[in-house]
Formats: sequence, structure tokens, C-alpha cells
Amino acid sequence: MSNYEDDSDTEMGRYGMDRPPSSYGSMQSDDHEDEEEDDLQELPFKETTRVRIHRPDSPETAITERTNTNQSSIYKDGLVLRQPIMHTEEPHAFHSINRESSIVEPSELQSDIRTEAAMDEEPNDRDADRDMQEQQSESAAMEIQEKQAEATAQEDDFDEIVVRYDEPKESPPIPEEGLGLQFQHMHGSLTLRHVLMQMVGCLSKLYPAEIAYFKRCLSTHCRFRKHYSRIADLHDPLDLVDKMIEISGLGEALYLTIRSLHNVGKDNLSDYLKKSCRRALLQHDLKMAHDRRYSSLYEGRCRPGQQRYISDVYVEPVTVIRGSREPVNLENEVQRIPYTIVETQIRAADIFRPLPTDSKPIRTVMMTGVPGCGVTVAVNKVINDWMEGKTNQDFQLVFPMPAKELHLGKDADQSFLETLSSYFAEAGDIKFIEKPDCLSLFIIDALELCKHNLDFKNNEVVSSARTKAPLDALLTSLITGTMLPNARVWITSHVSAAHRIPPHLIDRYVELRGFTDEKKEEYFTKRTPEPELGRKVYNHMKRSKALEIICHLPLFSWMVAFIFERGFRDPDYGEHPPGITVFYSQYIIVQMNRSFEKYRGCSVEAQKWKDEDKMFTEMMGKMSYRLIQEGRDWFTVEDLSSVNLKYEDLRSRDELTTEVKRKNEDVRTWVFKFVHITVQEYMAAMYAYVTFRKHGKNVIEHGKMSWLQGSTKDRPMIDLYRPAIDRALASPNGHLDMFLRFLVGLVTPGTEDHLRGYQLSHYHPKAKGIEDVVKYINKKKKENFHPDRLRNLDWCLVELEEGKEAK
Repeated sequence: MSNYEDDSDTEMGRYGMDRPPSSYGSMQSDDHEDEEEDDLQELPFKETTRVRIHRPDSPETAITERTNTNQSSIYKDGLVLRQPIMHTEEPHAFHSINRESSIVEPSELQSDIRTEAAMDEEPNDRDADRDMQEQQSESAAMEIQEKQAEATAQEDDFDEIVVRYDEPKESPPIPEEGLGLQFQHMHGSLTLRHVLMQMVGCLSKLYPAEIAYFKRCLSTHCRFRKHYSRIADLHDPLDLVDKMIEISGLGEALYLTIRSLHNVGKDNLSDYLKKSCRRALLQHDLKMAHDRRYSSLYEGRCRPGQQRYISDVYVEPVTVIRGSREPVNLENEVQRIPYTIVETQIRAADIFRPLPTDSKPIRTVMMTGVPGCGVTVAVNKVINDWMEGKTNQDFQLVFPMPAKELHLGKDADQSFLETLSSYFAEAGDIKFIEKPDCLSLFIIDALELCKHNLDFKNNEVVSSARTKAPLDALLTSLITGTMLPNARVWITSHVSAAHRIPPHLIDRYVELRGFTDEKKEEYFTKRTPEPELGRKVYNHMKRSKALEIICHLPLFSWMVAFIFERGFRDPDYGEHPPGITVFYSQYIIVQMNRSFEKYRGCSVEAQKWKDEDKMFTEMMGKMSYRLIQEGRDWFTVEDLSSVNLKYEDLRSRDELTTEVKRKNEDVRTWVFKFVHITVQEYMAAMYAYVTFRKHGKNVIEHGKMSWLQGSTKDRPMIDLYRPAIDRALASPNGHLDMFLRFLVGLVTPGTEDHLRGYQLSHYHPKAKGIEDVVKYINKKKKENFHPDRLRNLDWCLVELEEGKEAK
């Protein structure tokens, strides 16, 4: 060893004496040789003694032995001993590194300390004898250390080397709302102090040539390639580590240090650092994996190159602790139903944060919401915020487990740790996850896609993450808390699948309600780099009350923003109020495609519309028309059966509907609704229009036979719209107003094009007689009707005007 190591130890001593942390700037030492001598006098040893130590495991052992024989020393100045800086309550914590690098404690060296002049006076044979004695004594010491290390491995599974520090006595301040679980001090092994001291301690055991080789290995990494000049002249390990952390961050600096130590042949130091900073390294690896997967999102369908950073578009929807109110928004442009139920609002990041009235911690949370309300995006945002250190820092590790992928693992029995490692290669063999001081979060997203039975009654109970069992048993044991009781579990699901988890196992139910008016404005202005364009889009959307209401769904807001942003490229765009039919046409297509993607896959073949899919939408429209005639906005399995559909058909295409009531396990008692009543009204209008265009049948006039009216493809459109307009004007409460508006909007070329290839063939003849429809509407406007009905006729004319061109 050289004086270099002594100097670095001196610097570590300064760090232990409240040296400024990394954030205060570089720690590069500017001391000269005369200053170094002053520092050496401040050491706890009364006398500075130079010794020669035999290093059997060192890469320079052969050179050392050769120089001992010749009675000379490679490093003329010898070795200056220092008192260790890092203390541990568990002496076996450093056995691995001490055994492999032959670090001898000062107490063991007192009998061997001799001056270099005295050693030079001894004959060569005495040197050889003494070397043999040292080898024998050190080999015996190594055997003892190996036995102690084996005992340590049996006790702690050799999972991590624990270096204990005094925990802060003062409690951390209560975090603000929206920061989630941040009520505890950071775990000692995750702190800057611990990681920095471990890195410096390992680099202090390198020779100057090895330090230079270490820095050359760093320069091959892309992050240090352009910053190599900043570390090229650094020789002090503390300064080098400080600069690495400044350049790349704590986790990346730790990872690169471990990798570079391995590259320079110091596997013993690399393994020790990996085990002493095991949690920090795993957390860094998980954050890198989450950054690749959850930092961006797709709006609508997943298309290459269409992703956007979640921080650029995300606006937090309203989240509430579920009460007695149904999940569907009942607000409607025509029928206004006031809300009288008061619910407890909560931030999405705070769902595990106990309320003042809670008597125990929140372990398991179930989050639900109607399709398109943004549940999965909210999960991605929470993961992204944890990754960036913004929220929920009490969680040391976060493991997303998409329910759609859970069945892709091995069929054979395996432990929970093996299951984790199959989804996260970074999480291989992490036995410390079972320790009480390791708080982890497991997220099971989209429970409706889980293909496992989740048999809580008959599955075996698993209590250890290292016990092999079927994956179904591992999942149920995780949710019940018999395995990893200190972990937190977050489950998201459609309402129709939430019953798969027994209610007594859920500590909190939360629901996403969607955007408020303020959130809508924030979304439209945030998602575009031109805030002025976002305000134009928002103001234009508000001109239609129906769009303003349905935009509480984030998915619908994306569609409106996407179309209007392109429309405003034309300076003349926005003269008329916006039509709504084109949006609902595209909404149905997008939601059906999302169902295909979830339940069939993302391949081109899986995304094709099949005949049964076209039949499903047509039959759902038929049922919707019946519900409107009866004045209902809900349906049951019996209503599905009346149009030759089954519950399985609905469950595999569940992006348009949601379950709102369940009395018992009998499926016949379950009650469903469309995600909004306007979706039901559009489906009814689409059914009436497609039936008339394809088959010449007018469902509004039951008594007339279509074959008496001539060819089905040549019938004038006025035959469909005359009775529809008359019946809508005769309605006392306007229950057919939205139905009529959608029906009129579908006849325009720009809107009908969205049906071609789905409900209509690509070469279906164009609609005829649209001018007669406009004349009939204007004629009815001159007659004395209810003001609300006349206002609806004006909106019908808007639909005709806005639907002339495709969007």
C-alpha cells in the first residue's frame, strides 16, 4: 500500500467530522505535502509507523514476495495505520471483504509493527521464516473468518451486509397532502451517507494504478464519456466519489462503481459493495426499469411513435373514497339530476395514507372507475412520481404486477421471490424483502384481466416468500397478508371484477370520478406546447354542453383535444358550434379496439373487427333503443338475452359499460349501465340508422313494411327522419332529444364514413334526400313547440353542418 490510501483515510476522517455533503460542491483536496504531514499528526496513534504487510490475496502478491527476498520495498514510505472510520454493531458484517482483501485490524498488527530500518538489518532467512509464520497465522485467521461468515450466511441468508447507524431521534415532519406515505426517516442503507462511505471505503483499497484503471473504465460509459475530464485528475477516493454522484446521481454512481470494480478485477470489492448497498442498488435498478416502461403513455390505441411523456399531459382526476353513490356520472344536458351525496376526496398518491379516523394502517387498497376514467394512467403517474423521488418515499421498492401478464409465468410451483425475478430481473433473490424494515408496494393493475382463479377459500396458505407454491396461492397469500404482512397491495379493477377480492380483505375502496371543470381546462392547456391553442380548444369545446359534460372522462377529453387541435390549423375553423356525433362514433371504435387489445392481443390479426364484433355493437344498439323507449338507463342480463347476447359477450367487450349494483352472486341480479347515458343514446341512434340503411327497416314506425317502400338502398332519408322528428317534438320531458341529434348527425357524409368498414360496407351507396331533412327541420321550427325542443332542432342543424366533411 501507499501513502495514497492513508490520505484517503484522512479525508474520510474529515467527512466523519461533519465535512460538507456532496450537494455543497466538489470535495477535491488541495492539500500539499507539508499539509499532509500536519494531518498525520492528528491521527489517534501516538507514533507513525511504517510496516510491510504480506497480502496473499492481493494481485501484487508475487511482486511483494520477490521484494521481501531482496530486502527492499516497492513503496518506500511504508504503510501508515489509521483507526477505522466505519463502525458496525455486527462485527461479521465486514468478514467477507476482510477475508478476501486481507485487511488486518490494528490490534492484530501490534506484534508485527517494526521499523523499516530494523527489518533491513535482519538476514534473509529470518525474513523467510517470518513470512512463513505470517502465512500460517493468516491462514488460520482466514479459516476462523470463513466459519464466522458461514454462520452469518445461515443467520441472515447472506442477503445483505448490514451496517448500522444511529437512527434520527426526532420524528420527520408530517408530509403535505399529495405526498403519500412519507412519515418515516429514510432507511439507513438508502441514505447518501451510507452509500458514499461504502463506495469510498472500497475505492480506498485500490492502488494508484488501479484507481487510474478504474477511471478509464468509467470513461467507457456514455454518461462519463463527455465528463471524463472532470474526474481524470482526481486521485482522492472521496473527491472521486463525490464527483461521480454529482455527475450521474447516487444510484447510477453506485451501479457504475460496482461494474467498474468488477472490470478492474476487484470482484471481492465489487461483491462487498453490492451486498452492503443491496437496497440502494435494487432501488436504482427498479427505477431504471420503471423509467423505460412508465414514464410515457399512449393516448387511445398504442401506436409506435405516438407515446408522450406522462408529466406533459397528466392531470390528476378526482379521486374519492367510495361511498354509496354509483360510479356513473348522471349529469346530462337535457335531464339534470342533482347530486346530494357528499364523498371524501383524496389525492391519488395518498390512498395509503391513513385518515385521522383510521385506527390501523391501510394495507390493501382497491381502486375502481368506469372505463376511460384514467385508472391505469393514475397508476403510472404514482410509479413515476415515486421513481423521481416526489411522493411515497416510505416505499423502498415498488413492484407493478400487471394482471394481464401474471399467467405468463412458469406453470410449475415456484416461490414468490422467483416469481418476482421472472418479471424483474433486477429483483433476483432479495430475501431482505421479508424483513419488517423493508416497506414495499405491489400493484396489481387491471384485475379483470387476471386469468387465475384467486380461490381464497381453498388455496394453501403461504407465509414465506421463499416457499414454493402455485402462483394462485402466492397471490391470495399476498393479498390476505399471510405472506409479506408489512407490504402494501394496490389493486385496480373494473367494478365488475372487484368482487373477486373478498371485501373483508380490502382496507379502502377508492374510485376515480374524472375531471372537474377546472381539471378540463388544465388538461387542454397543458397537453399542447401552445397554451393559446389549448385555450381555443377548451373554449370551443364549451360551446357544446354535451361535450363539456362527457369530457369528464380523460379518454374523451383526449379525443376532443386531438381533433380540435388539428382543426384549428385552419384559420376559419370554429365558426360553428362543434358537433358531437363524430366524437361518439370515434369513441365507440376506440373503446372496442381497446377491448380487443386487452383480451385478444396487439397483433394485426387480433385487432381486426370480426362479424361477431359488428353484431355485438348492433345488438347493443337494439337493446339501447328499447331502454330509451322505456325510459331506463340501466340493463340486466335478461335484457342482453332479449337481443341474443350473453354476459360473456359483454365481459369481453367491457369498455362501453360498467357494473353498478350486485345483490348476490347470481348474475341475473347484477345491474349494468353504459359509461354515460349519452353513449346509450348514441348506440340507439346508430342502431336505428344502420337498420334503415342496410335493411330498409324503419324501427321508429313499426306498422309499415319496408318492402312496400321500394329498394332498401334507394329509400329517401326523409322516411326515417320525419317520424323521428315528430316523436321527439312530442316528448314532454325531452327523453328523445339527444337520440334525435345523434340520428341526424349520422346521415352526413363526414360522420357516416366512420361507420363504413364497421356497420356499413365500404361501397354502400350514399344517403339520398338530406336536403329534404333540412327543409323539414326548418318547417318544424316555425311551428309553436316547447322552447327546449326548438333549441334541440337548432342543434340538429349544427350536426348537419359540422358533419359535411370528415374529421
